[in-house]
Amino acid sequence: MLAVVCIGGLLTAAAACIGSLLAAAVARGAQAVALHTVRDPQGRFTIDMPDAWQVVTSYHEPAVSAKSPAPPGELADTVQVIARDLPLAISPENCARQVAQLMRLMIHSWETLSEGAVTLGGLPAYSRTYTWRTKTGQDRRSVQTCAVMGRRAFVLIGTTMNTPARVNDDLPEIVRIMNTFRPATSATPEPTQDPPGSQR
Repeated sequence: MLAVVCIGGLLTAAAACIGSLLAAAVARGAQAVALHTVRDPQGRFTIDMPDAWQVVTSYHEPAVSAKSPAPPGELADTVQVIARDLPLAISPENCARQVAQLMRLMIHSWETLSEGAVTLGGLPAYSRTYTWRTKTGQDRRSVQTCAVMGRRAFVLIGTTMNTPARVNDDLPEIVRIMNTFRPATSATPEPTQDPPGSQR
């Protein structure tokens, strides 16, 4: 089995692992960068992004794609939000399983560090933290969260370099960004007046 669950392997342990990232983000609050609100072109959600990041919105997937300025010789941090209306309602765990099937096609293999049930924007969700390697051999660490609202599924993926410094400094900031996600109160899309495209 490709996935190796965080020590304990239970939801309690997974929640503790994710909670530690949130605590680190709070501890760094005094150093936190300024954020601005980004709206999904179809009116399904909002999320706050750092002012210095490049943000692109689209009527296609991902609905929101953002990346940080890249340090010299390294890849940028990224956050993506995918929103999709499905034929039938699914659980957050089922959503995560379906995403894992796509991961096998895109990144082929990964190592799961923690996973378990969480909430995101007031919605039931399932989160997975994992490491993987790019085709060029760069080690990456991602936090992926699937949240569901009826037949609508949201998938948020935040990624940084899998180095001690970037995991310590950047991953809590990515978690802080992801936790600004807010779904629209209605499951019916309400297109915004702003055209999609680069916002920063």
